[in-house]
Amino acid sequence: MDPFNEVNEDAWNTISILENLISQQSQHHQPSPELTQDFNNNYQELQEIYQDLQQAVSISQSHPSQFNLTPQDIKTRQDILQSLSHKITDLKRQWTTTTPRPITTMSNRISQDNDDATLFENPFTEPSSGMTQYQQQELIQQQDVQLDNIHVTMKNLNQQAQLMGNELEDQGYMLEELDYELENVDNKLQRGLKRVNIFLEKNKETASNWCIGILVVVLCVLLVVLIAI
Repeated sequence: MDPFNEVNEDAWNTISILENLISQQSQHHQPSPELTQDFNNNYQELQEIYQDLQQAVSISQSHPSQFNLTPQDIKTRQDILQSLSHKITDLKRQWTTTTPRPITTMSNRISQDNDDATLFENPFTEPSSGMTQYQQQELIQQQDVQLDNIHVTMKNLNQQAQLMGNELEDQGYMLEELDYELENVDNKLQRGLKRVNIFLEKNKETASNWCIGILVVVLCVLLVVLIAI
């Protein structure tokens, strides 16, 4: 398989991944750190592949006969590069357009304030009209103390829940980043092995010719030595 076509196929596979990430981001109302990281890493990989293709076309254009390429083949590869360049720019524009900006609203805070205000409302029954004024005031004070204790307890539980949620979220991000890094390293290793195999296949015939030449020289030297003896 032509190495140029193979690398070009890798480029379009990466483009497909980026388009999928853009589609996923468009379904979110808030920016997703995981999707943003995946997009940036794959976008950087695509740029590296494009640079490799650009360098390969430049070399083949300088020595077309060495690679058995016609002017039409070189023109086709230049068109592919131009199409990739436009696609890379368009993907970045789509991502910028699709990613929503963080929106800060006061609705949740207002709702929380309303809930806090509700806690201070008297949940108990109204004092009986038969009670003395002193008894009524004492009962109201006891109810206020109980409500204050309930409010403090709810705030403590809410803070603990938020801390636990943040910790679990941070650990999830760390695990996802590790998984992505391992997958990224594996992909780069596979690409490197493909290029090494291509290089070995190209140079296999040249290495064989060198070995045959060396053996012929050795045989000639041995014949000369035998004749001299």
